[in-house]
Amino acid sequence: DRGQRGELRAASEVSGMWEVEGVRSRLEAAGDLAELLEVAWDAFSLTLAVCQECQSQSVELFAAFAFAASAAASGRRVLAAAPSLPPGRENGTGHEAIVRPDDLEGVGEGLAGLADLLGVRLSSAARQARGPGDRRACQGATAEAARIRELLVWERR
Repeated sequence: DRGQRGELRAASEVSGMWEVEGVRSRLEAAGDLAELLEVAWDAFSLTLAVCQECQSQSVELFAAFAFAASAAASGRRVLAAAPSLPPGRENGTGHEAIVRPDDLEGVGEGLAGLADLLGVRLSSAARQARGPGDRRACQGATAEAARIRELLVWERR
């Protein structure tokens, strides 16, 4: 039935936005470096999936979402070199994004806020990291998070 499919899609869209909040909460609560790196990987993966979904929905915002997706992929690549990143992080994002086309700016703002927190946490971790590999990974990922934030912050029209 078409009505049920519409309700299921709406529920998925709502849960997709909750996923951003869930990752944000995990990022705030992350304790040690390994846990932070794992959550940072998930944050970049989620950002990548959502941006890829959004870039095809708006000609006006295509470039912002496409470049933010690229920065998210770069952030994951940088984190992959961190010795303290727990094993098991492969190439897949693990996220499927469903985004309403009528709120792309709101989605961008949500991801920019996530990237801002991600940058703060990774910057702090870079200063406290004991090994040079973890320090470099955190510094590089901090730069990618800042790039995502810059790309996805715009004034509402």
